[in-house]
Amino acid sequence: MSAHSHRGAVLSTTIGPDVTGGLGVLGVLTFAHPPGTFAPTPATLTALRAIALHGDRLWGEGLDWGSGVGCLAIAAARVPGVTHVLGLELVEANITAARENARENGVADRVVFIHSDSYTPFHAGDRARLEAQAGRGRFILANPPSSSPHGDGFEFRRVVMRGAGRWLAQGGVVFLSVSEQYGPERVGALEADAPGFRLDGVLASTDLVPFDMTRADLAADVETYAAEERRGGWPYVFHDAADPSSRLTAVEALDRFRATGLSPLSRWQSLCFRYDPS
Repeated sequence: MSAHSHRGAVLSTTIGPDVTGGLGVLGVLTFAHPPGTFAPTPATLTALRAIALHGDRLWGEGLDWGSGVGCLAIAAARVPGVTHVLGLELVEANITAARENARENGVADRVVFIHSDSYTPFHAGDRARLEAQAGRGRFILANPPSSSPHGDGFEFRRVVMRGAGRWLAQGGVVFLSVSEQYGPERVGALEADAPGFRLDGVLASTDLVPFDMTRADLAADVETYAAEERRGGWPYVFHDAADPSSRLTAVEALDRFRATGLSPLSRWQSLCFRYDPS
């Protein structure tokens, strides 16, 4: 359950115990997301649910790649046994909001957010702070956006996984948001892209829900996917809203939406990859 509110010009989302599993104060986490910052999405809620369901896999120090307004880092910091989370975020407005959200949710002593392009902080002090975690982190959290309109929309997930091994101790985990429509070939190839990692299962998943193509960003994603299929890339996997047992490629989903206005169906999911380089 999540509820949206307005505090003056500031938007806020409150997420209840059915998602948080009791990680927040009285089982509630509240995130402010002012204009120009990232609001929680269905993918965010699924990633939060993964943390709540599998907090026993999170302990010690960890990273939140692309931390936005701090949702995942803050939830993880409330897991017993987690001592510190370092949030890496590119957009400075998000960092400002994330720091305030950490204070509001009572974890400002266990979460630090820094200005960083992927695993490369902009400032020398922050680079040193991140470098101190090399080879000792226990987890990485990542809910990357699509990398549309470039490539196949999956590149940010490859970036997360390719760089993850440098920061993790053996046995560390990556909790990675990968919605179902990307298809099994792209997910399977992540193990080859990131030697030492193996897929360790689905942490959390929605049922089949509309991949809402009335949203401009999701419509642009399907355009990217369809272009990739036309170039000969791996197919994407959607389900037909009129017959969920019937699968659609991205090209078919795009054609169906243009003809009927029906968005295809997919599942928002969070996957676990375990690091075992030996």
